[in-house]
Amino acid sequence: MIKHIFSDMDGTLLNQHGKVSAGNRTAIQHADIPFTLVSARSPRQMMDAIETLDLTAPQIGFNGGVIYQVKDGQLRVIEDVPIPDQVVKQVVDLVEASFPDTGISLFGLTSWQVTCMDDGIAFFQEDMPQKPTVLDSKTFWKDPEPIYKMTFCVLKSQVMDGIVKILQDADLPGVAMQKSSDIYLDITASEAKKSRGVNYIAKHEQLDLTETAAFGDGPNDIPMLKLVGMPIVMANGLPNVKRVARYLTADNDHDGVGRGIDKYVLEN
Repeated sequence: MIKHIFSDMDGTLLNQHGKVSAGNRTAIQHADIPFTLVSARSPRQMMDAIETLDLTAPQIGFNGGVIYQVKDGQLRVIEDVPIPDQVVKQVVDLVEASFPDTGISLFGLTSWQVTCMDDGIAFFQEDMPQKPTVLDSKTFWKDPEPIYKMTFCVLKSQVMDGIVKILQDADLPGVAMQKSSDIYLDITASEAKKSRGVNYIAKHEQLDLTETAAFGDGPNDIPMLKLVGMPIVMANGLPNVKRVARYLTADNDHDGVGRGIDKYVLEN
């Protein structure tokens, strides 16, 4: 019997418009099983879905960088692993030295700051629930707030390739880098993994992992999918992700999560 469901957001729970469909909402609420979003997004970017679904279980943001709960509209951090401050500074210094016109996004718990505005940031913010503020370097580095994710949205492939090479050559300590697409590169703490967040919640709720299910579509979902007892992959998932699935469900534009809950989670 499944006692907790975990779900990726983009390409999984959310449709092409970045929304939770009525079908998914009905299925999730009807199942009455604790439901946790597991996303690379910040808590603020996740809030619309949390409120739409009336979620009360712990949630996982920044790919496992923060585990938190929302109660009465307030965010309470349960456990977190930010990027080391010195690494944040090193990344900014390295990229600004070679690509000074490329903006870097720095995500705090609720804030979004950028080193400068460029065409990539302009493109990135189109689907965001908040707008970025330009980082005031004179004051920020004196007492930096915890940064959980650094994101590059780079529209020119040669610039992205150059940034990746610079950062790989730097052998940055304590962080993990992952490209989610040709134009997006994320940096998080090396401990910030979706599987880590799932493990933490399962242990906290004294669940056997065989009692958990997860939905996903992308490469960064694979560790989470391999961990749970019932891995369910979207029809739009990549081939290597589908290989770790126990079940395949419909795509994210056809209530894949809701259908998967009705067909596989509730019937087992």
